[in-house]
Amino acid sequence: PTAGPAQGDVESTAEHPAHQEPPKETLEHQVTSRCPETSCNPEEDSSVSNPPTAFGEEVKLSELADPTVEEKVPQETEASLEESVETRDGVSERPREEDDSDRGESLPICVYCISKMLITWAFPSRRQNRRKGGWSLSGLVILGLALLVFCIFFFSNSTAKSQPAPRNPTVEAFLSHFNELQDKFPGQNPQLWFRGRKFLQKHLNTSQPTQPAIIILTAARQGERTLRCLSTQVADAYSAALHASTVQIDGRDVSDLQSDEAKLNMDSELSSAFQAGYRAAVIHRFELLPAGATLIFYKYCDHESAVFKDVALLLTVLLEQEVLETQISLPWVEERVRDFLWAKFTSARTPSSYDRMDSDKMSGLWSRISHLVLPIHPVQNIEKGGCHIHTKT
Repeated sequence: PTAGPAQGDVESTAEHPAHQEPPKETLEHQVTSRCPETSCNPEEDSSVSNPPTAFGEEVKLSELADPTVEEKVPQETEASLEESVETRDGVSERPREEDDSDRGESLPICVYCISKMLITWAFPSRRQNRRKGGWSLSGLVILGLALLVFCIFFFSNSTAKSQPAPRNPTVEAFLSHFNELQDKFPGQNPQLWFRGRKFLQKHLNTSQPTQPAIIILTAARQGERTLRCLSTQVADAYSAALHASTVQIDGRDVSDLQSDEAKLNMDSELSSAFQAGYRAAVIHRFELLPAGATLIFYKYCDHESAVFKDVALLLTVLLEQEVLETQISLPWVEERVRDFLWAKFTSARTPSSYDRMDSDKMSGLWSRISHLVLPIHPVQNIEKGGCHIHTKT
């Protein structure tokens, strides 16, 4: 008996509804007809059909098209704002005046859909974030870090290019003296100036060298005076930059001595000079030294355990041939000097002992002194008049 009136009320309500909402399919069909099917079809892309609000809450396109939703969307957005703020911070507050529904209504539906697709592609939706574990936040963090690294790299490079390298007075003084030698000794191999300058400049520019700078300068018989003069002035350019002096040892002075005596004499002279502040040494006519005496250069030219590392040693070798070709390669020069010294210092008649030169010891010595081998060509004015005569002043 009580069910009858209730059923009648339901039927009367169904016949006279207060407000009848249009069917969902009809609205979706209207929206689809106003936009390209491939870009805004709600059945194909749920992320586009349900654009999120300011904090990721989804609003169906059918609700956007419904006139009654205009009053509901701000209320739902405010509720979502309060819920989001309370969930994340518990105490922080956020503005509630702006929401995406107003922007969606102000823009044409088709433009809004296309914009929404781009935003969805760049920033995944809340539902996708839940499935993927927060790719949106991590993507932003990675992008921010990448931009930060790029800015730092770009700024540091531009600053480094704009600011000149710090000047080293010692290197500048050396280059000033060394560059003058190119005018005083014309006709030399360009590699003499380029490689020699670079090698000595690098050593001077090192605050704590790990080994001495060692150069072998070689010439033929016709360039003997030029070899002596140029080697001395290169050494003087190096030591003068350090406000020091150069010690010189002539192989002709010790060539007649026994190996042990010659070795002790050279060791004493080099050690006392370097301890007194000398920063360069020239060993003239290295090929005339007694073979066993050359073993002293294990002590001064070792790669790691040289007793003096912040010095330069220049060794001169006068070859037996009369002339060096003008166009000569550095590997050929190095091979010629090596073969010449090998023949000079090793002999099958020399007995093998700890203080005698042999093939193994010569190999070790050569590896220590052959850092850079450069050729010297004769300057006629110097060969005729001596080292004080220069072609240019």
